[in-house]
Amino acid sequence: MTEPPAPAHDFALAYAEEDMGPSAAPFVRTPSADGQGVVVEGLCPRCHGRTSTEYRYGAPGTGTKGVRAWLTGRHPAPAEDADADLLTRELHFCECGHPHTNLPQDAPFTGCGASWRIGTPTAGRVS
Repeated sequence: MTEPPAPAHDFALAYAEEDMGPSAAPFVRTPSADGQGVVVEGLCPRCHGRTSTEYRYGAPGTGTKGVRAWLTGRHPAPAEDADADLLTRELHFCECGHPHTNLPQDAPFTGCGASWRIGTPTAGRVS
């Protein structure tokens, strides 16, 4: 059985801050290009645009996203299953890159305004 095609990116959808709740869509995680974080990729559940967010590793409680302060050499690189577990607790935002109508000038992300939580992301790349 084949998967139905993903809906097309809705470029006409106006920006609105909307909590979409848990997303049933699949998301994947890959190491960041410099190895100092993890990238989560998938489709926004609101506008269906491809979204990609990089989460940097850092010390918890210091304002950086991540598992441990492994960059300081005090801890080993985080285990992939620890990354995946923490990413399910993170609130994700649309970063499709399209400036949807009514996008505020001070919006922290360029996208449709949606936020959601994901299930456990798989390792790999979005097809």
